Amino acid sequence: MNNRKKTFFDAIWEFFASVKVGITIIVLLAIGSILGTIYPQTNAIPSPNPDFYYNDTYGKLGDLYYRMGLADTFNSWWYLTLVLMLFISLIIVSIDRGVPLYKSLKRQPVARKLIAIQADRLYTKAEGGDAEAKLEALAQQLKKRRYKVRREDGALLAEKGRLARFGAYVIHLGLIITILGVFSRLIPGWYYTDMIWLKEGETKPVGNLGFSVQNNGFTLEFYDQAQTRAKKFETDAVIYENGQATAKKHLAVNDYLTYKHTNIYQNSYDPQPMFKTGTIELLDTRNNNKSLGTFVIDFNNPQREYKVGDYTVTMANYFPDVKVDPDKGVFTNSRDPYNPGIQFDITGPDQMEPARQWMIPLAGPFVKQMLGKDYRFDLQFKDVDLFHMTGLKIERDLGWWPIVFPGLVIALCGLVLAFYFQHRRVWARLEEGVLHIGANTNKHWIGITGELNKVLVPLGIEPVSQKRKEEPQQS
Repeated sequence: MNNRKKTFFDAIWEFFASVKVGITIIVLLAIGSILGTIYPQTNAIPSPNPDFYYNDTYGKLGDLYYRMGLADTFNSWWYLTLVLMLFISLIIVSIDRGVPLYKSLKRQPVARKLIAIQADRLYTKAEGGDAEAKLEALAQQLKKRRYKVRREDGALLAEKGRLARFGAYVIHLGLIITILGVFSRLIPGWYYTDMIWLKEGETKPVGNLGFSVQNNGFTLEFYDQAQTRAKKFETDAVIYENGQATAKKHLAVNDYLTYKHTNIYQNSYDPQPMFKTGTIELLDTRNNNKSLGTFVIDFNNPQREYKVGDYTVTMANYFPDVKVDPDKGVFTNSRDPYNPGIQFDITGPDQMEPARQWMIPLAGPFVKQMLGKDYRFDLQFKDVDLFHMTGLKIERDLGWWPIVFPGLVIALCGLVLAFYFQHRRVWARLEEGVLHIGANTNKHWIGITGELNKVLVPLGIEPVSQKRKEEPQQS
């Protein structure tokens, strides 16, 4: 009796060798994967502002989903921990069960005990005649059917398809290699995925990959005038490395650029337009809205001061994406000019003290009503130039082809082995002038029955038929 005390290593080994634990890990991974697909992940949404997008698109549940971290499920610590646990479980289960199976098959006897042969589900015997000659003929016929035949004095073991018994462990090996490919993403520079949002003319670095991408022009066309269905959206992309343009391509959907093992896709565009430039007219509300002149403002780089005839318009406050809330006051939701709000100080010959007032193009009368006063001047758009940001998907995975893809191929081969091949064994033994023949397989009993009878009948041996294993066979 083994009284060796269990160690911590033994406890860990038994834990991960448990089928229940393995199934539990798989179920938790499945649940986590389902949670990660309720809403799009952050690297797939058509917006550069995920904190605003989930709340605006999916409401409070979407906002909760984002704030709980489920919008980045597949990079979360808990999901990767489950994957690591599955990795350890696959290794331990494969060793714990695969090694004993290999040893037992390697040590299987040729001269099997007669009682074991008689107990096989497929059994027959040949009495009379030259039993030795029948044994030799049986060996030759089985070799023709690609059985590996081993002989001992008066006994035979014919076997084929042994590898099919290891189909599950080949699947395990494929999954282990695939998971190694997943964790290769932790190697710096091996994996990168992100959405880069670029205004026209803007250049942004791509993570730590050593190069930048510039939006050198964005084309957007719609099927309808209401601009509800995009016909095409394309980007003239330029790659810069060390200050030099090293690659360029007109990106369209499904026509990507590959640079240094990194794929750059035209993935999306921001459906909400932004203000680029605007021509603004200054009006005198106390003189029948008399025009005092115009000025042009660049919303991405506004000037501090503008001259409009005899008047000076000074920018006091600028909110690129203004939000007005009775409780929170005035604030900006982002740094991009989706809804610019500008507070001007206006002075002139008849306005010595600065007249401060707001201009929020997308709010209009509401702002005036909320602020509760009439303005001395009015600021109105004469012309406006809008633009959309392009969304480029950046993907690099150096572990895909050398690690993940072979792992998936090996796992697929394991599935084929496990489901479409059988381990077939035939034992024969001469005992007191009688040739006893038994056979078994791990599956597909009809197949081995038919195959064995095609060998036995021409040799004048009674064909085998399946019997219940609990039925005893008398010698």
